[in-house]
Amino acid sequence: MSNFDFENENDNQLNITELIERYERSEKVGQTPFFDQDDFESIIEYYQSKGLLEQALVVVEKSMLQFPYSSILLIKKAQIYFELKQLNIALEILDKAAIYDSSEIGIYLLRAEIYTFQSRYKEATEILYGLLSTAEKDDLADIYLQLCDVYEDWEKYFNVYDCLIECLKVDPNNEEALNRFNYCIEIVDKFEESIPFHNYLIDINPYNEFAWYNLACAYRGINEYEKAIDAFEYVLAINEDADFVYQDIAELHFKNGMYKNALEVIRDMCETFEADDEIYFLQGKCHEALGNNKMARYCYRKAVHDNPSLSEAYFRIGETYKNEGMWEQAYKSFQKANELEKEQYDFCLAMAEAAMEIGETEVAIDACETAIDIFVKRHEAYFILGKIMAQYGDIEIARDILMKGAEVCKSTIELNYAICATAFMENKLKEAEVMLRLLLAEDYSKYDVLFDFCEDLEENQAIQNILANFN
Repeated sequence: MSNFDFENENDNQLNITELIERYERSEKVGQTPFFDQDDFESIIEYYQSKGLLEQALVVVEKSMLQFPYSSILLIKKAQIYFELKQLNIALEILDKAAIYDSSEIGIYLLRAEIYTFQSRYKEATEILYGLLSTAEKDDLADIYLQLCDVYEDWEKYFNVYDCLIECLKVDPNNEEALNRFNYCIEIVDKFEESIPFHNYLIDINPYNEFAWYNLACAYRGINEYEKAIDAFEYVLAINEDADFVYQDIAELHFKNGMYKNALEVIRDMCETFEADDEIYFLQGKCHEALGNNKMARYCYRKAVHDNPSLSEAYFRIGETYKNEGMWEQAYKSFQKANELEKEQYDFCLAMAEAAMEIGETEVAIDACETAIDIFVKRHEAYFILGKIMAQYGDIEIARDILMKGAEVCKSTIELNYAICATAFMENKLKEAEVMLRLLLAEDYSKYDVLFDFCEDLEENQAIQNILANFN
């Protein structure tokens, strides 16, 4: 079956343009010029690619007048009716095509595709597995890819994985299979298991950049970051235009805590390629991790200049201001992040904290309540809301909030320390001291939560005595 790539082949683009012009001129003057079958196929595919299905159908009917026994043109006709969702007509046309040429593989591939659309998965797989035993070797990859489509729609991803393996054994350089293989491995979590097969593909063709890329992703999936970086670098050695790989490498250096290395990779990339919002954002995270808040803000601002809806960048700008104690500026940035993404838990918490610091109590309370609505079983919002109430003297309400949080949250040690803090704040010393000793026994490392909840407690002698004598 003919298959034109109308976007990527300049010569084909020129040829099809001339062909369409000739066809449409003949239509205008009512002529019926002779086209060979390949030309008709190309014209049909062109109109299909433009979504002009009715026009494509007209061309099919005209072509059938000249080539009435062509199974290929009947398959084209069936494909159009399938796209028009007239499935029964499409299947009837395929039956007719099989009478003319029962060996044409396209009949069975399209029938399986229609069955898949109808959720008739078992019938679709029966057709395709039957084809595997009779098809020529050059057609096997297409059959396996069609099986992948069926199993993917069926949500049987382990079967997709197996079919992609078989497809790549037949055609180790099949780009569609290699691209799909990478995503499938992630879904079925077979990163480690897939590594020997990637190496097998590389042994067959050491310049298979897709296999190297998939190998890198597999190593990344099992946190073997150094091996992943090496594999990504092989991709760049094979194809220096693979600009996206620089970002993969830089992100791995970032995850490894090698922030300067990540910045060097980004710099190398920017010497050849233009950075986008994702690169600027990653660059900002590296500078922030290195403590260079001003430079981080510069990068984050370049990211939002390229992508004004990038809420995470505004959030990180706020965090850099927070790192420097510049709460007014932090508040404005967190406010912008929340405007862009209203139900993001971390944004709400950051907004609450900054609002509390600048005296916008009502805003802080609203932000905490929103955060609790989003994730009722996370403790941080209860902690901040309780802290706000305690600061304004409503210790009983603060304790009720903290108790409610401790009741519904999985992680409660921080909330229990905060409850202990309210007991000290109310001078319920006996109760508070007993609670503190129990909490220290449970998790000594979290005692700073007391002072986070109420800074004045750092001067509490009873607390200091218990901490000093605990070990």
